[in-house]
Amino acid sequence: MLTTRALLLPSVPTMLIDEQRGDFTEMIEAVSHAGERLASEAPEAIVAVSARWISSGPFHADDARTHTSVIDLPGFGVEPRYDCPGSPALARALVEGATRAGLRAACARRGTDTGLSIPLHFLMRERRVPVVPLSLSEGTRAEHRAWGESLRHTLESRRERVAFMVGGALSFNLHAFNLRRDLDEARELDALVLEALRKGDWGALAELEPAMLDKAQPDAALRHLEVLRGFLAGDVPGRVLEHEASPGLGTVLAEFPLVPGSGG
Repeated sequence: MLTTRALLLPSVPTMLIDEQRGDFTEMIEAVSHAGERLASEAPEAIVAVSARWISSGPFHADDARTHTSVIDLPGFGVEPRYDCPGSPALARALVEGATRAGLRAACARRGTDTGLSIPLHFLMRERRVPVVPLSLSEGTRAEHRAWGESLRHTLESRRERVAFMVGGALSFNLHAFNLRRDLDEARELDALVLEALRKGDWGALAELEPAMLDKAQPDAALRHLEVLRGFLAGDVPGRVLEHEASPGLGTVLAEFPLVPGSGG
């Protein structure tokens, strides 16, 4: 069974830098409060898609018993760490479900990269709940939606209570960030995506202008949002709890209601 809502989580190392400085930003506070709400539902496992894990082949689920941290965004002066237990049986079930749905999927070992370690640090600090990290692929938007649909179908059939979440950024132009240069295209991208999420107009994500995308450099070309769209089993509007922007980078915390049985 699933918790009552799916989460779209922010992931940029600046959140850890802010915390180290004692600057508990509105985003940090919002994610912490979301963690308190999630803890009240007592999830027994977390299934989490990382926008930073992009497979060149099939979709992957990490079936390790314990996960170590992957430092995949060097140069920020922080090393995100979220070593935590895994759930091999649940990972294998997700892969089997995807295979039955006609998708290429396999178990693999990666650990918790920054797409997950950063938001989970603020969301579930105690690191006691088992996590199953999931990848994206280089496949089509439709394939990513199908990956999300298969995950929903499998998790709704499970006896344990599982939380589902997606970690990543929106605009993510590291060159602009390093130069502290504001990009109109990044801010435009964020605004259009936030509007689509609030309205449930998920189809608008496929209509974003190529020139804007080239400048804004969205995280994973926003394929992580396509997985979330498929998981929601419909163009479900979400509640944007917080948005944070800095030069070249944009992040959002949003939640989406999960109606039991909607996954088919």
